[in-house]
Amino acid sequence: MTVWRRVRATDTGLNGRAARLLTSEPTDDAGWPADLPAGATEVVIVEDTPSPTATLRVRTSGDDAPTSARVRFDQLAVPESGGAGC
Repeated sequence: MTVWRRVRATDTGLNGRAARLLTSEPTDDAGWPADLPAGATEVVIVEDTPSPTATLRVRTSGDDAPTSARVRFDQLAVPESGGAGC
């Protein structure tokens, strides 16, 4: 069973990690809706650490044309075991 934990502001080594969205309406640092497809629940993180604006760039996986967006780091969870920064 996979145990998920919320991404922390101090996490590193996140690039390429699978992540689960913790909200059905993810937002960026300004509170604007992230431009992700409706119903998206899992994404791939494409940055190593959260930005100074408290966001991470993510992309959908498994799509013919992946969608990319910025999402607040605290709206994401990563598997507890695996990768740096855990």
